[in-house]
Amino acid sequence: MARKKIEPIVGLGKEDKLTVQKSLPLFALWRSELTLSEFKILDTYLSRIDSHKPDKRQVLLTKGEIEEALGVQKINNTDLKARLKHLMGNVVEVPDKDTKKGFRLVTLFEEAEAEQDDNGLWQVKLECTQKAMKFFFNVENLGYLRYKLRCITSLTSRYTYIMFIYLEANRFRKSWEVELEELKSILACEDEEYAKEFKYFNRDVLKKVQKEMHEKTECRYTYEPVKKGRKVVAIRFTVETLPKLTIDSDYDPNQYTLDDWQSNKRDEICHGFSSPEFEDFTQEQLELLKDLGWSRKRDADYQKHKALLNDTVLACEYAVSDYLRQTIIMQRPDTRRTSFCMSKRWSRVTASKAKI
Repeated sequence: MARKKIEPIVGLGKEDKLTVQKSLPLFALWRSELTLSEFKILDTYLSRIDSHKPDKRQVLLTKGEIEEALGVQKINNTDLKARLKHLMGNVVEVPDKDTKKGFRLVTLFEEAEAEQDDNGLWQVKLECTQKAMKFFFNVENLGYLRYKLRCITSLTSRYTYIMFIYLEANRFRKSWEVELEELKSILACEDEEYAKEFKYFNRDVLKKVQKEMHEKTECRYTYEPVKKGRKVVAIRFTVETLPKLTIDSDYDPNQYTLDDWQSNKRDEICHGFSSPEFEDFTQEQLELLKDLGWSRKRDADYQKHKALLNDTVLACEYAVSDYLRQTIIMQRPDTRRTSFCMSKRWSRVTASKAKI
């Protein structure tokens, strides 16, 4: 059977309005060997697709738009080819809940075609692989985070990019501690000479990352060392709350528009509550739901998210929301499911929801 032709999404649109929606498995690629440029190209692709339209997975960008996304003045064709070739040849390990044992290796893009149009302008066509589509489209059940594309295009350090993603993924916690060695592992600098002593790690990585982050992104945070005796054993991060982003009349109509995830109060109660199944509940009801789900979350869900995120608290909260989401779906009349054991506390939640 002939392959169905896929019409490309043309143009990058207004960079200031583009939002990256990244599934948690793709977020976990901070462990991979992708370069900063490749992360930027991946994010550009993610910002341009509609995650609910997998039939439109082909994106067409001009070379100028790629230069803007990479934050460079000019990129020659040889350099562009080298970057795309390296991206295309990269096989990455993507955490996958469907792979219970072993691991899954995938290539993210199956095609990167560059050609000149009738006016002599170079264009690049990108298309993700069919095997990778589950990590790009309809990712609500996988969990995801969102941020503005413009926050990462001008970054020049891979450390800053990874730290930005890490902080945004944990923003709902507002303030938390991470073990020093774990943070070095996240930034992939544990084997560097300057990472062996905290004073050099702080000088050459943490301070420089914070400076670039504050200069080039909207992310504002502070950090302080946590000591055990005289030894620094952890870092405490505190992230400032971002103002709610607004959508005005000049946003790109082809961009899948989402409320900024940081302003989503449901996620502040429990990560995963931004899912549509929870949107009709009040804050009080969501707090009650979280208490109910915490003791009933499934270990399989917890282990799945723990493998993806390498974070115990995040994994627990996503496991809670997974359990509750399935519970809510099973309670809907149109599902025609009756084999469900309701607790008194769940009855209180659904009863109060009906009164809204």
